[in-house]
Amino acid sequence: MLNTTQAPTILFQKDLFSYHGGYLMYGHNIGDQVFIARFKYGAKPWKKWANFLCKNFTVEEYLQAVKETKNPRKVVEDKGYCDETTIRVMKMQLKVKDKIIAELNKRLEAK
Repeated sequence: MLNTTQAPTILFQKDLFSYHGGYLMYGHNIGDQVFIARFKYGAKPWKKWANFLCKNFTVEEYLQAVKETKNPRKVVEDKGYCDETTIRVMKMQLKVKDKIIAELNKRLEAK
């Protein structure tokens, strides 16, 4: 039986990713695939995730970081990955911040 904790290659290759039932896996066969990430809710941008991994990580680097943090999303976000949901939330936060600043400026001018 193959050890599923060993990565099959050094560099990520796009054609070795597989996605089924919310789980993104990486490897040649079912028996030697390693877990990459689980997409639970909302949009499932696994292709963007896989592209980002190919451009920014080696297999060993990614698996070690996930092993240490227990959080695949944090690992890719620490390298600069942002999905549409994160961007949307950040834009909303900027709009709220701008409204607060505008309101505070009005209060200062009124004094």
